[in-house]
Amino acid sequence: MSGPREYTDKTLKRLFGLSRNICSFPQCEKEMSDEKSAKHSNICHIEAANEGGERWNADMGNKQRADYNNLILFCPPHHDETDDVVKYTIGILKAMKKNHEHEMAGRCSIKNPLAKRPSLLTEVINKIAEVDLDELTDEVIINSFSVEDKISYNHVTESSPIIQEYSGYQGKINAIYSEFEREGNGRKTSLLRNVKSIYLEAKGKVLGTDQSLGNVRVHADQLIEYVKRRLHELVGSSLNNDSSLPYEDVEFAVSIVMVDGFMRCKILEEPKSDC
Repeated sequence: MSGPREYTDKTLKRLFGLSRNICSFPQCEKEMSDEKSAKHSNICHIEAANEGGERWNADMGNKQRADYNNLILFCPPHHDETDDVVKYTIGILKAMKKNHEHEMAGRCSIKNPLAKRPSLLTEVINKIAEVDLDELTDEVIINSFSVEDKISYNHVTESSPIIQEYSGYQGKINAIYSEFEREGNGRKTSLLRNVKSIYLEAKGKVLGTDQSLGNVRVHADQLIEYVKRRLHELVGSSLNNDSSLPYEDVEFAVSIVMVDGFMRCKILEEPKSDC
């Protein structure tokens, strides 16, 4: 049986990659590790690893305790500070982690790894498109709405800043799609079908039998997070032996693909009143 501190390599790469190797406490810029050691990093459990610990959840199994969703990176002083369970509840720590990752994603987009590696997005798209998912009948969608329309219609909140930030890269992905179509390799169709398939999977897992618009709106951010996580998993499994592709760069490119799928109505619902 696995223990609450037996982290998989994929979990560690995602945790350190999305945090950009920086403490998740607000306004803290402490780096978690350098080329010599990782002595400044604490992999902390949002819900305690062991009974008697802070925010212990008796209904959680060890696999869940060691999973990415239950972990957050802090420097030692802030790890100690967040032992105050009255001030730092489960909800507050999860929000702290998400806000930190959103901030780090914004920094990543400002640095723009596409500038130093123009083929990055193509590589990631290729890896996703190579995955063999069930074929779906594709639909031609003409987006007659803005990104703000789509966000508002679906009641997206937490993911709104990321979507607005990365929607500016649609011109880049359109250029790549045009190249694919000229080559006649079907990459565009394959990719969009995979994104749509993952969204349908998310609806089944998250919404269950109630797949009404109202329920989509209630769980909009959860559905987006599910799709993004699955895209990461698919790319990660394909790039398992490719150490030349930094995790933060994969995060950047996958975010572009996810937001493009959002705008093409492969993810969440089309604003009917505006179409």
